[in-house]
Amino acid sequence: MSDAFLPGNGFDTYETQDKVLVSMDGSVDCGVAVRILQQQGFGVAGAVVQLAADQSAWAAAARQAAEALGIECIVLKAEALADQPSEVLGSGNDARFAALLTAADKLGIQYIASGRYARIETDAQGMSHLFAPESGAPDESGKLAALPPEILSRLILPLGDFAPEDVAEMAEDFKL
Repeated sequence: MSDAFLPGNGFDTYETQDKVLVSMDGSVDCGVAVRILQQQGFGVAGAVVQLAADQSAWAAAARQAAEALGIECIVLKAEALADQPSEVLGSGNDARFAALLTAADKLGIQYIASGRYARIETDAQGMSHLFAPESGAPDESGKLAALPPEILSRLILPLGDFAPEDVAEMAEDFKL
């Protein structure tokens, strides 16, 4: 696959020392997101956010996927976050991203990322806004709509510019 396949989306100017903590779920989409971020020059680490004890098998599978990608991966056991009142964290996605952001802060990592199909754009005032993907991909922006501005400003969504067919082609090229 040529580098020309990946459009410049504002993240291609980062230096190799810029790091991103990717929410791992074991999916092919997540693997493609990792590879896109690596091609854009990011140092990538993975994290699995486990909100309940019964998610341990899923967390282990996601961690194995990270190892297959050759990246470090941590499991964040965030059961305590899941018990927080909804007015504090909102939906389960908010709890996952809050745990991811907390881990990134502790590790000294500036950005977090997800394999969701949505886009984030920053306006002239520096505020980040969530949008549906332009590519005709399934719109997952609604699942992220409740995220607070401090999370959106540090969130990278590398799949937002791609159609599912493009992601499938990249997965094949990346041998995922």
